[in-house]
Amino acid sequence: MEKNQKNRMMYHKLPRNVENDLSAVHMARVWQLLEEKFCFNIKKWKKEYVEYLQKRAHNVPEQEAFVDFGMEFINPVLNAVLKRDRYFDTWGNLLKYIVKKY
Repeated sequence: MEKNQKNRMMYHKLPRNVENDLSAVHMARVWQLLEEKFCFNIKKWKKEYVEYLQKRAHNVPEQEAFVDFGMEFINPVLNAVLKRDRYFDTWGNLLKYIVKKY
């Protein structure tokens, strides 16, 4: 990934290894975990994500869009299910876990 793209990314809240290593494989693992552990309807969530991608500027990398989408839409759902504070970074922790494990 180019340096100027990394600077634009919302990864500033994530450790450097997550921002450097997040890939399509990790994104697929995130979807899989959401389906298995939290019973997310992945087909509908992915459809919503594709719609979100289409509304984004074309110069926004997919990894950045994935992080943004998760923070905006998935994080609140996870926090509600887990009875956590509304602004707890469950999504960021999930990404850290996936990148470290895979």
